[in-house]
Amino acid sequence: MNKRYVYEAVFERDDVDGGYTVTFPDIDPIVTQGEDLEDAVREAAAALEFWIIGNILDENVVPKATYGNHVDDGYVIAISVCPRPAAEVIEYISTPEAARMLGVSDGRIRQMVASGQLPAKKEGRDNMVRFTDVEALRTKPRKAGRPKKEAAAG
Repeated sequence: MNKRYVYEAVFERDDVDGGYTVTFPDIDPIVTQGEDLEDAVREAAAALEFWIIGNILDENVVPKATYGNHVDDGYVIAISVCPRPAAEVIEYISTPEAARMLGVSDGRIRQMVASGQLPAKKEGRDNMVRFTDVEALRTKPRKAGRPKKEAAAG
């Protein structure tokens, strides 16, 4: 993921709470904020990086950036990020996310957790698994069929 992504972000002053609210015209779901303009730029870069990593992991197409956006009351600032590898940013994921990454059912992931094949930690009612463990399983070559039962020692 060494590609650099540059998107324009719109920074608008929040007159009620102070600070700035940040949106990205090309990326609808990203909204963040900062206590001052410098903090808002940092938060915008972090949100953009996380959003891009998520889209790459989900194998979604990252939209092309447009330029020349204008606002009457605020700033348009280009935010540039070169996303780190996902394992450096995402420590734990949910079992449904792990299932999607591995192309198996959520039940299969729960079986792997119960058998100790996939270490997990409990957060509320949910099991969370390490992203790096799931990624290692995803890249590991799979063997066809069920594993053979070992012959009973006799």
